[in-house]
Amino acid sequence: MLIVLLSQKVLLFVILILIVCLIDNDHCYQDNNNPIHTCHYPTKFRAPQSPSYEYLYIPGDVLLGGFFPIHQPPSSELGSMQCTAIKRERGIQRLEAMLFALDIVNTRSSYLMSSILSHSKIRFGALIYDSCDYEPYAVERALNMLLPSLDQCLSLQKRKDSPVIAGVIGSASSIVSMAISDILRLAEIPQISYASTSTELSEKLRFQFFSRVVPPDTYQAEAVVSIIQFLNWTYVAVIKETGSYGERLTDDFKAKLKNKTICIAGELSVNIKDSNSYLRVIKELYEDEKYRFVIGVVVFAQEDSVRQLLNQTSSRNELNGRWVFLGTDGWGKKWYPVENFGRAAINAITIAPKLYPISDFDEYFKNLIPSKNTRNPWFVEYWEETYKCKLDHTPTTIFNQNYTRSCLDTDSTYTNFSVPYFQEGYVHYVVDAVFSLVIAIQKLVDEKCLNSSNITLLCNEFYPFDGIRLLSILRNLSFRNDLSRRNIKFTPNGDGIETYDIFQYQIIDSTETLDYFPIGEYSDSDHSNERIRIDLQKLKWFKYNSQYSTWSETQLTPRSFCSESCHPGEIRTNTDSQQCCWTCRACEIFHIAVNETYCIPCTKEELPNSNFTQCITIEEEYLSIENSIALPALILSLIGLLMTIYTIIIFIRFSQTPVIKASSRELSYFLLFGICCCHLCAWPLILKPHILTCFFIRISVSLSLTICLAALLTKTNRLARIFNNKQRLTPQSCLSPRSQLGICTGIVSVQFIGVLLWIFISPPSVKLKSEIKHNQRRLILVCQTDNENIAYSLIYNMLLVVSCTLYAIKTRHIPENYNEAKHIGFAMYSICIIWLAFIPIFFGLRSSDNWFRIQFVTLAICLSLSATIILICLFAPKLHIVLFNPSKNIPAKFKTTISTRRISFRQSSSANNHLDPLLARAINNSQRRSTPIDCTTEVTFCNSKLDSFSLNINDEMTQTDSIYSKNSIINDTYKHPEQQQQQQQEQLLSSSKNDDETMDLLLTSQQKSNINYVQRASIQKSSSDLVLSNENPWKKVSHVRYNINEHDIKDNNSSTYNEINFLVESLNMTSVRQFKLKDLLRINNVNLDIFTENYGLSFYLHYLARWPDCFFVAENSAHRLMGYIMGKIEGKHDNYHGHVTALSVASEFRRIGVSSQLMALLEQVSEQKKTYFVDLFVRVSNKRAVDMYHKLNYIVYRRIIGYYSGERDEDAFDMRKALSRDIDKKSLISIPHPVRPEDLDDD
Repeated sequence: MLIVLLSQKVLLFVILILIVCLIDNDHCYQDNNNPIHTCHYPTKFRAPQSPSYEYLYIPGDVLLGGFFPIHQPPSSELGSMQCTAIKRERGIQRLEAMLFALDIVNTRSSYLMSSILSHSKIRFGALIYDSCDYEPYAVERALNMLLPSLDQCLSLQKRKDSPVIAGVIGSASSIVSMAISDILRLAEIPQISYASTSTELSEKLRFQFFSRVVPPDTYQAEAVVSIIQFLNWTYVAVIKETGSYGERLTDDFKAKLKNKTICIAGELSVNIKDSNSYLRVIKELYEDEKYRFVIGVVVFAQEDSVRQLLNQTSSRNELNGRWVFLGTDGWGKKWYPVENFGRAAINAITIAPKLYPISDFDEYFKNLIPSKNTRNPWFVEYWEETYKCKLDHTPTTIFNQNYTRSCLDTDSTYTNFSVPYFQEGYVHYVVDAVFSLVIAIQKLVDEKCLNSSNITLLCNEFYPFDGIRLLSILRNLSFRNDLSRRNIKFTPNGDGIETYDIFQYQIIDSTETLDYFPIGEYSDSDHSNERIRIDLQKLKWFKYNSQYSTWSETQLTPRSFCSESCHPGEIRTNTDSQQCCWTCRACEIFHIAVNETYCIPCTKEELPNSNFTQCITIEEEYLSIENSIALPALILSLIGLLMTIYTIIIFIRFSQTPVIKASSRELSYFLLFGICCCHLCAWPLILKPHILTCFFIRISVSLSLTICLAALLTKTNRLARIFNNKQRLTPQSCLSPRSQLGICTGIVSVQFIGVLLWIFISPPSVKLKSEIKHNQRRLILVCQTDNENIAYSLIYNMLLVVSCTLYAIKTRHIPENYNEAKHIGFAMYSICIIWLAFIPIFFGLRSSDNWFRIQFVTLAICLSLSATIILICLFAPKLHIVLFNPSKNIPAKFKTTISTRRISFRQSSSANNHLDPLLARAINNSQRRSTPIDCTTEVTFCNSKLDSFSLNINDEMTQTDSIYSKNSIINDTYKHPEQQQQQQQEQLLSSSKNDDETMDLLLTSQQKSNINYVQRASIQKSSSDLVLSNENPWKKVSHVRYNINEHDIKDNNSSTYNEINFLVESLNMTSVRQFKLKDLLRINNVNLDIFTENYGLSFYLHYLARWPDCFFVAENSAHRLMGYIMGKIEGKHDNYHGHVTALSVASEFRRIGVSSQLMALLEQVSEQKKTYFVDLFVRVSNKRAVDMYHKLNYIVYRRIIGYYSGERDEDAFDMRKALSRDIDKKSLISIPHPVRPEDLDDD
């Protein structure tokens, strides 16, 4: 690198010598009346008739060089190196700012200069050139600057009487400053730029003598990135100007985008020398698909390129407002880029170094007129261009040839308001640069001339000029400019430290004009959160309506993106190399999206938050008292508990009254204790789950109901045993109160042992149950109890409920004045309904969101309802008598008097000799009893008396049937011959010794035609004749009626009378039921059909004993046998099936669906047994039966040769019907060839 730099330095010296040798000193002149020197050099770049090649010279002891872009750079269209139009802002204002600063320095008119230069008489001059913002032109002028005072071609040595160029102010553009810096570095002359911001100039190995009062583009790039982030843009386009400024700023911008979520859609380049490049860029930006969603366009270009871009944008009406341009200091707050093209720049955001306007400069510049400002050779041209006029003494050029109006001094800004004026943004930087260089030079003079006798002027020690030392002093300066009120300081690299102002080009509401409006600022502070400050109230957005060519303000910030942001819970999948373009993919359920890049699952105890950015602990859900759903259970529990306590108090208070004594007090207290436990169970079920509450739930839920049901079962069992006593002459056991309590305790102990085993196997605990429902995870706090275990614990109670219900049914006809059977029956029916409803609610509502609350509330309500029903049914009547009807609470109301005055039989002559002596003795014994039988307080006291009594109403039919079974032939009420035959068969069956004898007797009885009649017996009560039948309507065994002349029964409640009526009405029932033993006496009439097979008695008995559930009989309302079906279940594996052995219907009952009903019943039994099919064998000749079976969906599976044996063997059809277990209907795949009976054994 050093070798390269050394080579460049030698080469530049050679070029410098050659240029100096060509200098023509005759072309330099000086006007003695004007201190301003104007020289014209004979260079090949000079254009005739153009003032662009003049320089401005102000004599002084020390000269400050200056480079300003007075004119536009040469145009390729002109085909020459001639500079073009004058720059009114960047050129003239900045030049006048340097002259203004030199006036302040030389007159010491500012506080800063007066304090720094108070002891010095040094006068500072200037040598200023027009750079035309073009490098070759600027390099030529820099070479001319180095030898402005030489008289000879090779007189290169500096002389004391020649003014020293101590430093150079300039230039504006970075590329020109780089070109000049290479020349000034050879002469070791420090250079301070007022506007060059390229970061390349910070490379001090190459630009050693370059400094600047403006910050480098690094800060601009950071500011642009911060603005993009503030606007939430993620996808932008970049338009850069070719050259150092645009390219280096683009590189800095791209470097700052690293590790940022901002992507560049594309880089588009424009060239100031190629006007067509702007059109190509705008066209590509508008038409290329990849810029479809791009709103933000970053422009890294100088003002000339910006103007060309806005010109091309405004040429197409639909492009107005299409993009939001983001410009840097090359655009800044300048008026020139937006002049005449402002509508294309609306909404644009620009940055510029913070503006520190100098009010004194405004006063100075506004008073400048051509006649007085003769030291600026370009001011006349500026005046003509600004006010569109022509001065009389100026030559005609291509720029003023069209101006016809003569310029006047009155065309100043003070009097001509048609031309807007504002201070150019870099004016104060020019003043800062001049002050910095002057102060550094004065410090160098003070340092060099410290020991000189006269330090007010330049001493001999000042020579030769030490540029390196001056640069060192300059880099270490720190002062405050009192004109701009700005602190000046340089970094070690010679860069300025600054704050940027942020502007937006807006439609001003008040005037509806376009202007730059300050909206914030950017500072290079180390605190990143303080770097950018934008006032959202000042930031405005305007939307263009191309149809009506109008603008309207909108509150929506424009979005610039490649892909839409993913929704919460989605991650990005990049579609190309850029991270800003992606497609969104949803995370799995219960996962969170981390920075939209990857998904991680939450634990079972966690749930994603609403934004799916983090997992949060799920709040536990549980049933508690605070839940409104628990309120009904608690209220019912409290009411039931108070009612139970009140009942206990009443029972204790009136324990010696007859109604309380008659209620079996020990069992009643036992039952009341169970009722209390049932009501108390609601509290542990509803409280927040805890190990203690879970323990009480295990114990109380099962045992509380068991206690109640055990007491009820004991009560109903005792009543059933007492009133179903069949002619027992000795008292029954286990009827005492102590025995009853023992039975209750034993029943409860079974449940208690089961609960203890459950607790031992699975100790009570609390668990958090994670549940997923409706794509939501819930954490439910419950006791460690499965529903199956609860069901097992309730099965025992259900068995007790069923047992109590059956006993309640059995004892429902006991006289109600001394038993509670009816009340217990009603309670059991209600409890059955409650717990049948409980099962689907408890086990079938898992789909509900509150299932765990509903389950336990339902369980608590069911327990309380069961207890309340028992309390009301069993104790409310007694409390009513005790509290509100005490007149009935006397012993007489709890006695049953049975007075048997006379029972006589009027025997017919044909039947009176058949009465059994046993019955006669029983009747005589009852006639001799004239003393009433009293049953008071306890039913047990009546037990022995009732046992000794010969007639028990509930057993009378069975007893009388036993008496007459072997001694009399009974006449049926219907007097039907078939019924008479059946009655005869019933008598003969009991006297047979074996099956053969039975069959003989049956055949003989069918041939008898004469039947004896017995007169109808009557029971007289209150002059009413009642018909009493010994038939049990539930067993339907016989149709025998007895003729009893007189039997008086006295019963206060007439319950026996109602029971007898109920029995008479039950005779009219018709049904299909299971076959019973006595039906064998009746089936002969059904088997008269020629197709019906007749079997031996043992065959029927075998089926009745082996397959009773497959043996059914149908009878009509007159109890006549209509038909029967006999079947069985047999086979293994796939051949497991039901078989119809015999189906027979009496001829008079055919074609009314009896066969279908019987077949359906056997098929139902086969379904319950989970068989695959039902089959039967039918004669081939029995067409009617075959057709019937076809209608019942039976098919012919196979034909069996000679299945029915006889005089002529007959074939049979094996017909089958598949059941639900045979899904594929394999059993119906028929066998095409016939088989023989011996082949059936292989099936």
